[in-house]
Amino acid sequence: MKKIILLLLCIVSNFVFSQEDLLTQQVIDKKIDEARKFSVNDPKKSLEILKETYFQSKQLSYRKGMLESNKARMAQYYDTGNFREVLNLSKETEQLADENKDIEALSNVYRLRGSAYTELGFNDESLKDFKKAFEISKDIPFEDSKHYNQSLIFTGFGVYMAHTNAPIDSVIHYQKKSLGSALKISDNPHYLNKKYHVLALDYMNLGMTSVAKNNPAAAEKYFTQSLNICRDDRYLVNVRTHILVLNEFAWLYYDQKEYDKVIDYAKQAEQLEKQISFPYIRRDIFEVLFKSYVEKGEKEKSSAYMRLFSTLNDSIINAEKRTINTPVKQILSEKDTLHTSNIRNILVAVCLIAIALFAIGWFFWKKNQRKLHAKYEAIIENLKKAEKTIAPDPLSATDTFSAEKNATINITDDTANLIISKLDKFEKSQKFTRKELSLTSLANELNTNTRYLSEIIKQHKGKNYNNYINSLRINYIIAKLYENPVYREYKISYLAEDCGFSSREVFAVIFKKETGVTPSYFINNLKKDYTE
Repeated sequence: MKKIILLLLCIVSNFVFSQEDLLTQQVIDKKIDEARKFSVNDPKKSLEILKETYFQSKQLSYRKGMLESNKARMAQYYDTGNFREVLNLSKETEQLADENKDIEALSNVYRLRGSAYTELGFNDESLKDFKKAFEISKDIPFEDSKHYNQSLIFTGFGVYMAHTNAPIDSVIHYQKKSLGSALKISDNPHYLNKKYHVLALDYMNLGMTSVAKNNPAAAEKYFTQSLNICRDDRYLVNVRTHILVLNEFAWLYYDQKEYDKVIDYAKQAEQLEKQISFPYIRRDIFEVLFKSYVEKGEKEKSSAYMRLFSTLNDSIINAEKRTINTPVKQILSEKDTLHTSNIRNILVAVCLIAIALFAIGWFFWKKNQRKLHAKYEAIIENLKKAEKTIAPDPLSATDTFSAEKNATINITDDTANLIISKLDKFEKSQKFTRKELSLTSLANELNTNTRYLSEIIKQHKGKNYNNYINSLRINYIIAKLYENPVYREYKISYLAEDCGFSSREVFAVIFKKETGVTPSYFINNLKKDYTE
């Protein structure tokens, strides 16, 4: 009888605990839904709730709760410009999505990680993740969900194209594909807000490319469509999108010299930004305000916004220097993991077919060494040619700027050629080795603005600002290593610092990207070939 009573007590106890767990999971799900609502106008509050639900889910081993919390956190961090946290969360979230067999979540992880890589300048990694996200999205079973996710992925492809200086029509192609997918989403209440959120983004992006194509009328039309959605009470569009549209309106009117309209839209954006604290967009707002007040001759206001802009810009640059190490380490870690996995597979294969594997391994190793050495010899050949070549006049007939070549921003040929001449002097001065150098500081030094400078570098050098400075720094250190044997004895960390990089990891990644070989490989071969 006692045994029966004990058994019944155990059954009742287990039932009670399982019911409590179920209730707790329901509470967590409810909190996550609440956090998603806060994300529209109070992302800080939303993140606080999501951190809480993540740790509660972890304590209960509630994997779905952990996944949903992380998904929402990644989106919030991306929207607020915290790309480092997006990357930090991505690996665990990917594993959770895989465990839960959540195809939509898995596609979303790859998309957000790809978007973060794009913003941080790691374009190869970005493209891989976007392609993976799109392939996975094809298997999403619900049509509205599939169209919504693919719309966001196409937006990501468009941003990637813009960051890699692809033709403007390539960017527009993906923007229109994104719009097409968004328009296929039904007006089902569950997807209504999502649909109009991506539509607002798509119209805004099309407005931005219309500005780039010197079509202000089309830009104004697209921006108006986007702003109308943001202001429509029927849809919950996040405040970040609303701010971005207002900011783009301000810059559109700045280019048209309608400074009163600029100030009106920028002030609206400034007020809304206080709700969410988005430093990157705040910097843009401060810049357009101080420039507009300068044009209006209001010195006191222009000086105030100039100080705000400079302080915030310096803060962002310092934060970016700290942030850049996270993706570098993650990329290197992934490559190390892949390398370790390959070695393990090779060892297993060696046990089975030792002789054949040795022959294949030797063949590919020699082939890879030949490729690396060919790249090394190409670098040396270019250095030898550079010694014999007289530097060309930066304003020679083949190098002058032509307004016909540039269809994105109206810059007179005289102004453009003056900037090109100053860039040539800047390159010869080797000021690009300064760590604190930024697009803004260089524009100020050359007595121009960031938009003009970015466009000139893009058209004249065929690169964006970051790639341009990186190539100058790598070419500088390559020349030093070639010309001065003492440099070959220095540590990689010193070489990185000497040419202006923030860390040896960043230097190593950029060196390999620019030359095709690692710094160590290049130095070792120099020592072998040029031993005194």
